[in-house]
Formats: sequence, C-alpha cells, structure tokens
Amino acid sequence: MRGFITKSTGLLVIALLFVSQTFSFSRVDDQKDLATLADGFALAMSKKDKVWMDANLTNECMTYMPTGESINKQTTIQAFTGAIYDIKKSSTANKSFIVSEKDAGGSADFTVEGSGSNGSEISGTYKLSFKFKNTETGWKISEIFINGQ
Repeated sequence: MRGFITKSTGLLVIALLFVSQTFSFSRVDDQKDLATLADGFALAMSKKDKVWMDANLTNECMTYMPTGESINKQTTIQAFTGAIYDIKKSSTANKSFIVSEKDAGGSADFTVEGSGSNGSEISGTYKLSFKFKNTETGWKISEIFINGQ
C-alpha cells in the first residue's frame, strides 16, 4: 500500500508540474500575441490600415484621448487612419503585458511622426495603455488609453 501511495504522489507531482509548465508557456505565447497586436496597431496607424483595425479592435472598443474625450471603434479607426491624425511613422518600445484567462492589460511607448488634421505637430512619444479580450478568434484590443507626451 505504501508503494502505491508513493507512486501515486509521484505521478500527481509530475502531472502538476506538467500543467504548471504548460500554463506558463501559454502565458508567454499570449504575451507575444499582445505585443504583436501593439506592433500591429502602430503599423496600421502609419499605413492607414482600416481593415487591420476593424479586425483587431472589439466592436465595443473605446479609446480614451489625452483630452479626456472618449471615442468608439469606428471613430478610433477614422481618427487614426487620417481623418484626425496623419501619422507617417509609428513604432513601439517598452511593451509590458499582464494576462489573465479572458482579459489582459498592458502598455507600450508609441513613437509617432505626424500631424493633426489642422496641421498641428503631434510627433513624439506617447504611452498607450491597452485592455484586451480573448475572443473566439484570439486576442483583440478592447480599450486604448492614450497618455500625453
């Protein structure tokens, strides 16, 4: 009986280690997916890629501007593809994400070159904070908080 308990305990420990390791790899993969979304958003802004934005923002996505204004998904897409901001170049740095089961959050520094529709200069580095939802088709951006330079 004692041998059975020892073997059972050993198998249980191995199973728990396997599950823990698999869970850890999953979180790392999720963080890579979120970093790819942040990079994709930067690229979509400079390429004015409405299709990418439509596919990667949830329908309920809200963007919170440094002015305190909040805009919905469609206005976000219009704003960052030329209607309000004409972004020529955009890149990300200092990305950091925290993942839970169905949600995630994080931030990245976005360095942009461009101007506003009124000709005002908007070039600089901005901290963007994100919230993400894990959907049936993968991670999507559900909220964007834009902090000033």
